[in-house]
Amino acid sequence: MTYATNIQETQMVSMPQLFKITIGGVSEYYTDYSTNITFLFHEYLAVPIKRTSFSRDNDFRALETTITTIPTDTLRKYIALQPVEPVEVVIYRSITTDLTSYTTLFRGVIKGVQFANGQVQAACIANTLYLKKKIPRFLYQAFCNHTLFDTRCGANRLSYKVEGTLSYVLNTTLKAPEFASYPDGYFDQGYVQIGDDMRLIIKHTTDTLIIHAPFDSRAVASVVVDAYPGCDKDPDTCKSKFNRFTDGFLGCPSIPTINPVLVGFK
Repeated sequence: MTYATNIQETQMVSMPQLFKITIGGVSEYYTDYSTNITFLFHEYLAVPIKRTSFSRDNDFRALETTITTIPTDTLRKYIALQPVEPVEVVIYRSITTDLTSYTTLFRGVIKGVQFANGQVQAACIANTLYLKKKIPRFLYQAFCNHTLFDTRCGANRLSYKVEGTLSYVLNTTLKAPEFASYPDGYFDQGYVQIGDDMRLIIKHTTDTLIIHAPFDSRAVASVVVDAYPGCDKDPDTCKSKFNRFTDGFLGCPSIPTINPVLVGFK
């Protein structure tokens, strides 16, 4: 029996929506139905969750929607993680009397998350629209186009990992004696990691790191964390800090800073 046939024959039967939210290979499963549902070999938890109407293209394909729900671990990570990993969203609709009959309403990624009044709103954009975004691959600029530790940069992330045993934790302040072995600012714009959670390092001074958002209860004194330095993409930083200027720098540091069209030649 097809999904379309089931729709016609069970108009009065509840048709739950099922939400699969995935980040970093870890998925969460939720449904707007009144009880938990086992669907496609996973248990979908019944939570207060809803979506807005879909915006659609000329072919009536869903393009955008906004999901409103309770703050889940995955959606919290979207705000807290640095760098942000893509968060995939798949929305299904099925029929409670035959969960093998379903349709996929939406498949895309989260483009923004907001928290308000104890709820979270996640704006989602369909994969078809996401891939049509016009983004220049490289920019003609003095600073590097690569991201530190990516394949084009070539710096070995593990070679720069610094393990620190926390001696003090308060909100966004972390202290470990190992951090004091590096000059102030060494970890600026880098990140610190506990398990699979990462936080952006805003400022590094002696043994202290200031991060952009606090960790959960795992961040306590005596816990070992991994800290990684940051890169401001400046050519001098690439040379002195990472020694990747010859093989991994992609920028144009000799771009003239004076526009002859505006000020004339000197």
